[in-house]
Amino acid sequence: MNIVWLASYPKSGNTWVRFMLYAAIFGPPKNSLDVSKKIPDIHRPMPFDIPASGTIQIKTHFELNENHPKLTDTSKAIHIIRNPRDVMLSAINYRTLTNDSSSELQKDLVIKSFLNEKGDPHWKTSGFGTWASHARSWRNATGFPVLPIRYEDLKANPHAQLESMLQFLDIQRTQEQINEAVVASSFDFMRALEIREKKTSKQKTNLLFDGTSQATRKGIYFMNKGQSNQSLDTLMSGLDALFDAKFKDELAEFGYTPDRSP
Repeated sequence: MNIVWLASYPKSGNTWVRFMLYAAIFGPPKNSLDVSKKIPDIHRPMPFDIPASGTIQIKTHFELNENHPKLTDTSKAIHIIRNPRDVMLSAINYRTLTNDSSSELQKDLVIKSFLNEKGDPHWKTSGFGTWASHARSWRNATGFPVLPIRYEDLKANPHAQLESMLQFLDIQRTQEQINEAVVASSFDFMRALEIREKKTSKQKTNLLFDGTSQATRKGIYFMNKGQSNQSLDTLMSGLDALFDAKFKDELAEFGYTPDRSP
């Protein structure tokens, strides 16, 4: 088995990339379980289908080091990076989504710990590293090729980015097929699928889209906003300046600026 890792720090667009690739390779997904079977998540052990070619794409949030599972089976990797300010906002939504007891106090704790630890401390203890150390580990990988993908570029031109990923994977598709895959993996398509599955599915634990029933009833979804370079001052006055100061070196290292103009 040859593995192509879809690597990212959590809340950076990995699920979107999985849907894009699934739609391009296998056709529009009927449900999220189909995506999980064809492009599995290493953090959610479940039966998956190994293609006849022997090459499979697998999602990972692990930092790349000698302890990463199945390194000897690795052939390539696609690494997705996202502005850490948007990662933090998405992390707050995820905590609210997966915890019925969420509160403003919890939101404040997520913000403070993310700033102090340069990432989510729970993700760090899970082996994902900090936002920057995770990115460095994959961007500086040796021994196999890595295709860098920016979340912001995915939003700006999903067709071009999907085409780039397919070329990297040596998968031939027409421009029409790529266009169809982009439509079948759009934010609106995925949000509609999440809503439908959470209303109708009896196998809640097998859903790709996390979230408690209480959060769903409140209109809080896994497919949150999908925005880029958002202002943080809406959460707390002065948070934008504080974030920029804390992440100054990391933002510069990976080509992000504090400018939040459109």
